Amino acid sequence: MFVRTTIVLVTFIAVGTLLTSAAQPGHQGHHAPTTTQPDPQPARAINDRCPIQGGEVDPDTAMRVWRGQSIGFCCPGCETKWDAKPDAEKDAFLGKFVKVGPASPAVDLARRFHAARAAGDTSALDRLFLSGGRATVLQNGSDAGTWERYRDEYLKPELKVFGASTWRTVSEVETPLGTATLVGHTVMLTAGEEAKKKVLSVAVTLVIVDEGGTPKIAHMHWSSRDTTSDRK
Repeated sequence: MFVRTTIVLVTFIAVGTLLTSAAQPGHQGHHAPTTTQPDPQPARAINDRCPIQGGEVDPDTAMRVWRGQSIGFCCPGCETKWDAKPDAEKDAFLGKFVKVGPASPAVDLARRFHAARAAGDTSALDRLFLSGGRATVLQNGSDAGTWERYRDEYLKPELKVFGASTWRTVSEVETPLGTATLVGHTVMLTAGEEAKKKVLSVAVTLVIVDEGGTPKIAHMHWSSRDTTSDRK
């Protein structure tokens, strides 16, 4: 009980940090933060030409941090167009300047979780969680019970209404927690069509543990805000 309570408390702290960072799109890192405050933005971008318009980077224009590297732009507004790019395009641009190393097992698992969730593949999701009612879920701060209960009572009915979704990463943070690892993402999720279309700003924190050499999700905290009306 003590261990679970500790994990939940730390997860609440992590989710709070993620929700704060959600207002700063594009900030990413794969290492444990040394403080709950945003790290100071590096003074120099790795690129000298804007990835949006191709102009010379203006050091006075806001930058974005992607995979721990600072990306510069030529004009105000280019950074928001960068935010809208798919992860693969951002990685391809970053790969022109630095070697992007492989993701850690915990981050790789978290990314597979997001891919399966976006596709609405609950069978694939089952394989990522501890089985037999050992994985727990909090949804918007409320206890949703085990993963199996959350899947059947919350997720499956939602997927039946909205189906698969598009999923855009805004930030990614990996934090060691003793023998576990916390991986937090903020994402923009778009689901449904026409009148049923919803756009959510989501913070997801996964507590990942090792089970016989295989990383598994022991706890998930899903916190979301409906931004559909903000975009009309």
